[in-house]
Amino acid sequence: GNDPAIVMPDVDVQATAKELFWAAFQNSAQFCVAAKRLYIHEDIYDALAEALVAYARTVKVGDGLQQGVDLGKIEDGPGYFVPVTIIDNPPEDSRVVTEEAFGPVLPLLKFRDTEDVIRRANDTEYGLAASIWSADADRARKIAQRIEAGTVWINEIHTFSPHVAFGGHKQSGIGIENSLHGLAEYTNSKTIVTNRMAPVS
Repeated sequence: GNDPAIVMPDVDVQATAKELFWAAFQNSAQFCVAAKRLYIHEDIYDALAEALVAYARTVKVGDGLQQGVDLGKIEDGPGYFVPVTIIDNPPEDSRVVTEEAFGPVLPLLKFRDTEDVIRRANDTEYGLAASIWSADADRARKIAQRIEAGTVWINEIHTFSPHVAFGGHKQSGIGIENSLHGLAEYTNSKTIVTNRMAPVS
């Protein structure tokens, strides 16, 4: 996935910043449904960007087996570790926006118009999940209905249930997990149609 999160201007910036940080960086962002593109309305862009950076500075990064570490990294072997990286409004066609960064890198993207942000969110070959953040649940639902993704959360993220279907659109997979729809993946469906009005000799 290359999951967009859309943040409307009516959110509580400080409270939402923490939610969005973990939406993106949970499991060091090595999570297929992590928020990977954060679209922020221009009215709150600067305030939310500052709140995200401030919260990131409070997150302890280190050996994931040690008490108090929030984001783990490999401590005892060769290799590289990418620290939490928040990118300020890169071009829409940059690789950090168009490709899935399966690691702790998050582009913040500014938007003004709802139609524009829906178009930009959908402008990808992926369609696994997305999230909409707004104090107006009805407006968020209208946006969610137009997002091309298998799951769209409103004012939350990463809630799953065996009773709720989960699957992707476009290049984000074929088929469904969970729910009766998911169970149907393991069955052979059959349809029998009978015309009961047909004359029988």
